Amino acid sequence: MNLQCRIEISRTYKAGPQIARVLSEDWCGRELYCVACSSERLSSSRANAPAVDFLRPACEQSFQLKCFKTWNQRKIVDAGYHSMVRAIRSDKVPNLLVMQYSPKWQVRNLLLVPSAFFTETVIEKRPPLGPSARRAGWIGCNILLDRIPQDGKIKIVSNGSCVSEQQVREEFSRVRRLSEVPAAVRG
Repeated sequence: MNLQCRIEISRTYKAGPQIARVLSEDWCGRELYCVACSSERLSSSRANAPAVDFLRPACEQSFQLKCFKTWNQRKIVDAGYHSMVRAIRSDKVPNLLVMQYSPKWQVRNLLLVPSAFFTETVIEKRPPLGPSARRAGWIGCNILLDRIPQDGKIKIVSNGSCVSEQQVREEFSRVRRLSEVPAAVRG
């Protein structure tokens, strides 16, 4: 697995978040394998698909990617609170990939949180956006990584080193059975 992002594909973008999105999604599409089956590639979801960035239809797995320059192991910013709670209650949360990249655009850390570990107790409601905001009243959420058990945090890349595919797939397979337990019981 090559941990270097292809910086040249971001030259037409100016904003940091756009550059990070383009480079991280390209890297995952080229380098990341499916943790649930033997496929060596994930497929990109359709553009602007809510909460899903990558799919593996053969094994019915979906993945959402969040990438950051700094590594916050306690919590990460996510999207809409009410949408996330609905997804948890209906058992439609994708697996989460949390990527940290270096200033030179190398993948430093990549963490997988299987969807079975998403319960309402790991979601933190943020205050509504103020009246002057473009989306006034909108309520976002944070994912509280420190409330997810260690078994629910599978390292794919750790401190710039790849964890073996076999080990990652074995860890995912071991916890995958939790997804058979109804979401209401898991929490």
